[in-house]
Amino acid sequence: PGIAPPDRKDPETVGPYRTIGRVSRDAAGTALLGVDPHGAPAVIRVVPTEVADAGDVRARLATEVDRIARCRAVCAARHRDADVRDARPWSATEYVPGRTLAAHVTEFGPLRGSVLTALATGLAEALTAWHVQGGAHLGLDPTRVVLSPRGPKVVDLGVSSAVGASIGDPRWVAPEQRAEDTEAGGPADVFTWGHLVRFAATGWEPSGDTVADPDLGDVPESLASLVREALAEAPEERPTALHLLRALTGRTDGDLGAAVSDLLARTWVGVNVPAPRRVRRARTSVLMGATAIVLVGALVGGWLVWDPGEGTEETASADDAESTEGAAGEEPAVPTVAEEPEAVDAAMAEAIALALEASTFTTFEHRYSNDVGDTTPVHYLQTDAPVPAISHTSYLGPIGSGVMALGSDFGEIVYLRDRQEESYGRVYYRDPDGNAAPEGHPREKWEDLVEEVGRVLEVADPGYEGTGTAPTEYMPPEILGDGDLSERTGHRYTATYVQEGFLDHGPLEATLDFWVDEAGYPLRFERRMVSEVIVPEFEEVLVLTHLVEFARFDLPVDAQVPTDDEILPEPPDQ
Repeated sequence: PGIAPPDRKDPETVGPYRTIGRVSRDAAGTALLGVDPHGAPAVIRVVPTEVADAGDVRARLATEVDRIARCRAVCAARHRDADVRDARPWSATEYVPGRTLAAHVTEFGPLRGSVLTALATGLAEALTAWHVQGGAHLGLDPTRVVLSPRGPKVVDLGVSSAVGASIGDPRWVAPEQRAEDTEAGGPADVFTWGHLVRFAATGWEPSGDTVADPDLGDVPESLASLVREALAEAPEERPTALHLLRALTGRTDGDLGAAVSDLLARTWVGVNVPAPRRVRRARTSVLMGATAIVLVGALVGGWLVWDPGEGTEETASADDAESTEGAAGEEPAVPTVAEEPEAVDAAMAEAIALALEASTFTTFEHRYSNDVGDTTPVHYLQTDAPVPAISHTSYLGPIGSGVMALGSDFGEIVYLRDRQEESYGRVYYRDPDGNAAPEGHPREKWEDLVEEVGRVLEVADPGYEGTGTAPTEYMPPEILGDGDLSERTGHRYTATYVQEGFLDHGPLEATLDFWVDEAGYPLRFERRMVSEVIVPEFEEVLVLTHLVEFARFDLPVDAQVPTDDEILPEPPDQ
């Protein structure tokens, strides 16, 4: 649970580990789930070569690996193995089964009573043990805390310090982490500890602004004073993690780790692990030709990932392991489009499958006739941080509206509206009366779009035209993000065919232009259909265009996910 299938760009092995899933991807690289030769699971942090070779990153990696190997914390993921001299350095820690704090609060609501106190104590213990070694996490947020059946566990120790970049949600960082001329340390982790305890007790996420007297909501009195002190703006005014631990355990000496273990044994109840499940690498492609179905089956069907779930010391059965290894062996070592771009059916099937399985993406879609300004384009954004979310939004320059689905199952629906007035900006709201019900769920609309592209590819039967740079005619800032998409190189496929039933029109003469990048992801889809109808205002035949710009896949996406206190309970006044 919580483990995605490996990306095609992820390595099949890292050191002695065979990778079977992807945990996360952030500024420090990728965290993968792997199993060693004995079947024991571990989380492997893989740092890209370009990051590792920048400045003194490798030296810092060595320092942090040594630090975590010496760290003895009840409530932190233990060190397993590492190789900082590898072309892509990696470090392995124990796999902790369970939901993250973010997922647990989203699914079950805030923590209460002794379990909340145990969480606060466990976090303080992990930070104390880390700070004693001279480290600072600097990337804490609710996705870096796993609630295992035995207690809370802090993960990703040393990662931010090693790569020199925060891997957490920026709303959770201390004020000094935003200042360019200030070096952050242990007090920054204490600040985030305050926000984590407040979030666990209330479900409220921080806004990113520091206030003198934070609202603590349902934080109990036994924790409120410590949380308030931890959230002080000045680092020197905050307590140390050791002070928090002593206050929470009521002990000033002796084995504080043992005291935490005793507390967890007595109070940590009601926390379990979701049942293990098998995860397909990708859903079956929508290409319907018999040849294409066979190719899709070979490319993406039947490759199963076994998630160890609660039994971390147990391994899959021999039959399971054998079937997983056999299916994994059928995976091509490189994307089909990079190895055999002329194998058109396989390349098309792969592009559709990758688009459907991506955890993050930004896509711009426009259907128009003759004048590009005569209809409203839409864009799709999906992110996996700070929580999974996908939006479908109309785009009219500074004004737009749409719907966003939040949560691991995209079950929470939030509406959004952009206002032209700069002082008002974007608003998010719920619709308790159902008057603003969308035409469809944003994830369903996204899958419908990708499947439609797949059906067109099957009908058009494109041919391979070689490599080049895909055109970028119109890409709004929301899709461009921080990247430069002006030089998008890839493989081009074209076709001339007869299009049936587009927007209630009869058979139309159509041309197709489809681009795929080197990793197999779709880049650009354009079909232009010419009718025999004359448009009076243009004095020319009606030309219908369907354009889809696939801007990026499986890279960080800022989808402007609202916090709970940013969502209005009902639609705002017009």
